[in-house]
Formats: sequence, C-alpha cells, structure tokens
Amino acid sequence: MTILAIVILIFLLIVSIIDFKLKCVPSIFLTGFLFVVVILNPTTVWFGILSFIIAYLMFEGKIFEGVADIKVMSMLGFMMASVNQLFMLIILTAFYGICWKAMWRYKFWIKKKKIPREFPFLPVFLFVYLTFLILGIIV
Repeated sequence: MTILAIVILIFLLIVSIIDFKLKCVPSIFLTGFLFVVVILNPTTVWFGILSFIIAYLMFEGKIFEGVADIKVMSMLGFMMASVNQLFMLIILTAFYGICWKAMWRYKFWIKKKKIPREFPFLPVFLFVYLTFLILGIIV
C-alpha cells in the first residue's frame, strides 16, 4: 500500500467523523486535499473528471445532497487506474449509498422521530475505499 493510499484512508476517516458529528465539513479542507491528490496522481485525470461528472449526476439524482460528496467522489476517481475500477467505484457508491440511506431512515423510523433531510454521506466513501483496499484494487 502506498503512502498516498494510507493518507487518503486517514483523511476519509477524519472527514467521515466530522461529517457524522457536525454534518458540515470545511470546503477548503476538501478542495485542498482534492488538489493534493490531483497533483500526486496526474496520470488519472480523465478518471477524476468522469467521476466528477458521475458524482454531479448522483447529486442531481438525490443519492447524496452535499457538495462535499462530489469532491470526495472526484478525489476517489483520481485514485482509479482503469475504467473497470471507475465503474466499480460508481456501483459501490450507489449500492452502499442506498443501503446507508435506508439504514439512516430506518433508525429514525424505529425511534418514531422525524427523518432529517440531510444525513452524513461521507462515511459511505470510507466504506467504498475500504472495500477497494480489502480487495487489493488500490495498492
């Protein structure tokens, strides 16, 4: 596993905790880290651009609702080395996202509380990235 992969894992863990607790992540933090990933991985620019477009479509389709989610998915797109990996990123994000959203809504339904409009989605990207690391796709 490369140093960049470890740094991204730590970054995703920190951002997921911040999103889960505060439901707000500083934009400059995400944009700065996205810039670092682009600079350190310049050979995969097309995958980053494609993942940005797909992330924006998911944003428009209400799979997730924050600009931070678009930035993090774009950052993960810059880590992909092939079209198959990018396709797997999209499928896992959609699958884990739908499951996460269902669990989040179920949690409030059980407690008979009003379901909040916003919910933390960045932990989904941590799960997707961990899946890639466990499968040995990102090394």
